[in-house]
Amino acid sequence: MTTFRDYMRNVYYQFYKLTSKKYVIPAKEVVIDVVIPFLQPDAEVLLLCIQGVRHCVNHKIDKIYVVSPETDLVKKLCEDNDAVFVDETKVMGYGSEAVSFHTDTGEDRSGWIFQQLLKLSGKIGENRYFLVIDADHVLVRPHTFISQDGRFVFYRSSDHHIPYYNTLESLTGFTDYGFFTFSYVSRKMIFDKEILAELRETLAGRSCKEWDRVIIESLENGELTTFSEFELYGNYVPDEKKISLPWRTKVLSSARLAPYEKLVDKYSGKFLALTFPDSIESMYK
Repeated sequence: MTTFRDYMRNVYYQFYKLTSKKYVIPAKEVVIDVVIPFLQPDAEVLLLCIQGVRHCVNHKIDKIYVVSPETDLVKKLCEDNDAVFVDETKVMGYGSEAVSFHTDTGEDRSGWIFQQLLKLSGKIGENRYFLVIDADHVLVRPHTFISQDGRFVFYRSSDHHIPYYNTLESLTGFTDYGFFTFSYVSRKMIFDKEILAELRETLAGRSCKEWDRVIIESLENGELTTFSEFELYGNYVPDEKKISLPWRTKVLSSARLAPYEKLVDKYSGKFLALTFPDSIESMYK
């Protein structure tokens, strides 16, 4: 049920979309890696995601890494599409079973937390900057992630999930989350490994434990979605180092999956990206 507060947030977000920048000059000389966490069953949307990255990212891409449980299918998909397969259990020396996070109702959310830790580890790729994009997210218009003046571009959604902010407060002590604070959860984010290293040190320093264990122990079992790596990192980056843009994304069902060119023709006039959340409905539950 939509509350009056939700309605007002949406009105404010529409105003934000109308008044925000439409284009940011990219730092085209910057080389980045791309990291795509993936858990089949739907390979078609992964191929669309890769096509979108190759067509729409305004930076030089070194390599595209697909991080997944090891199967013959995903390794073949990587081989056929010039991507690098990464066995998710080899990144941090453990798999999702080591997270062992369940809600009070018994739902296993270990994999969902684990894939967020993989991103925050900064261990994938050889370049300082890397773009993380969810496998169900398809770019249909050009995206800049690092501006010509060296700032990071974050695409923001209108979501406002209070449990995320509660967890961030316990992790960092930061409390400045106003009602009109837009979300960094937009299925894609540019990361700087140097800033990530500082963030991990900050987390570890607050409790003298390893940073990943600090995050795991901060989780509230009563919540299904209690932590967001995008919210953590996006809020950690200093304001003077970032530019915020509305994410302008259309959410579609997997029944609307189509060849990439058709999706671009149909939706790129109004949207920057498409997302198919039910196409990988079992992803890291």
